[in-house]
Amino acid sequence: MQAPICVIGAGIAGLFFARKVAREGHKVIVLESGYESFDAAIHGLNEIEDASQRYSRALTGRYRGLGGTSSRWGGRVIPISRHEAAERSYISQTAWPFDLGKLDKYNGEIESLLKLDDSFYDGNVFDDGEAPDRFPSDDPYLKLRWAKCPSFKRCNIATVIRKELKSPNIEIWLGATVCGFGVDREHGRLNSVTARDIDGNTLEVRADEFVVAAGTIETTRLLLLLDAATDNQAFRRCDALGRYFQDHLKSTVATISRRNALLSNSLFAYRFLNSTRRDLHLELSEAAQREDRVSSAFAYVSMDLEGSPLAQLKKVAQSVQRRQFDLDSAWRMSRNMKLLAQAARWRLLRGQLFVPADIDFNLLVCVEQLPNRANRIRLAEARDRFGMPKALFEWSPRQEDERTFRSAISHIGAYWRRAGFEESCPLDWTKAAADPALPIIEGAEACAHPSGSTRMGSDPAHSVVGQDLRCHAVPNVAVASASVFPTAGSANPTFTIMKLALWLADSWLQKARCTAPVYTSASPLELGDELAAMSSAPVGQT
Repeated sequence: MQAPICVIGAGIAGLFFARKVAREGHKVIVLESGYESFDAAIHGLNEIEDASQRYSRALTGRYRGLGGTSSRWGGRVIPISRHEAAERSYISQTAWPFDLGKLDKYNGEIESLLKLDDSFYDGNVFDDGEAPDRFPSDDPYLKLRWAKCPSFKRCNIATVIRKELKSPNIEIWLGATVCGFGVDREHGRLNSVTARDIDGNTLEVRADEFVVAAGTIETTRLLLLLDAATDNQAFRRCDALGRYFQDHLKSTVATISRRNALLSNSLFAYRFLNSTRRDLHLELSEAAQREDRVSSAFAYVSMDLEGSPLAQLKKVAQSVQRRQFDLDSAWRMSRNMKLLAQAARWRLLRGQLFVPADIDFNLLVCVEQLPNRANRIRLAEARDRFGMPKALFEWSPRQEDERTFRSAISHIGAYWRRAGFEESCPLDWTKAAADPALPIIEGAEACAHPSGSTRMGSDPAHSVVGQDLRCHAVPNVAVASASVFPTAGSANPTFTIMKLALWLADSWLQKARCTAPVYTSASPLELGDELAAMSSAPVGQT
């Protein structure tokens, strides 16, 4: 197959990019390793080699298939705070080479697509009722923010833009795992990629340009495989490929007392504003970070739903997101009509989720892991079912991560006292949170927010991509992934990934308008109305 551009990965970034480019009449071929729904054999390709067994999210934090990890995404949408992408000399971090401000123009487009309201993320966005006013919005050490969350159904990007994927300009091949690279060594370009399916069929795609949008871990592995295909010559002048791998680290630090069930529900249960669910996001302020010389951190509230009828409600919603309806959970949920009626009344009258008093509210802290060269991904000796090297992890939390946890816990405790929560909804700290002698990082887990291992920068010797997201070493290969983040900040990466994908598409379109005619010929295999058939067809068959 041949097209002006080939996208590797049909997750959030890949589909956002392909959709935008195809809208202007350009042909895009998209290669996706997975199928339309979960496939255990394909999921096994996510296995990694990790001698220390510290990174636990390789199989639970990423999913191959149409829509990618958005089929499991929790849906928290919130931008990275601007100061976290600026120079932070107090922790020896330089600024991003990319002005995050120029991505703000995509906020409305994304919010509209996900059916989110256009209210603010920062401060006290709720101006009605008494309980929200109890959150100090001008606290010097904890910044009050509210994440926006689309419905579970709209979390899955493949469902949201399903009709647009029928465009004759988008050709999607499912079950197509990239395993080979055709390289023009003389000119330093990638000419083609070869994909295979589990039945042994192969597909070669030739393109002028390639966008790797396969998530941080797989994107990094693919670039390492590309380097290996050139006898490690492609990225020989770059010392950053695979290094500086980072993730948010999370730990449950306290349980919020519910002795006043009504008040605790009013303060900490999910809220709704203009039909958009809003989640509390308490972020360590710039002043707190400077004073303590630590990285970013944020706290949020989770609910222990185990054994609760609300768990069945969540399972039903998630099954819709995954396009695999859970009939058993729906039946169990229907047997709790009293709770459902009460929840509906709270949603209508109070704009909140009703949470029964016997369900615990847990307070979790997530800290930004600072870039460290020793935290890296490289190619393993072990091979996957296609005979390709697996990703080998050398990663662990560091002492600076412990310091950030301690800073966040200290400021949260003080915030609770200043806000008056200590009397009505006191915190029951975990042993590790209460005792500085017990390292929190020993039990902390990655948040499945991987980033950093194909970092962006202006110096080709110390970064993989430039501020245009193109590889310094192979300029016709661009990366649309959190793997380009120089630092992670204290926000879920998905919103920024979406905006980067749209910005990259606009950049490509601007270049295409000046250099090439629109490509509109029909493809031999179009997604069209044959989506279901194609999802099970081997690569190479129409």
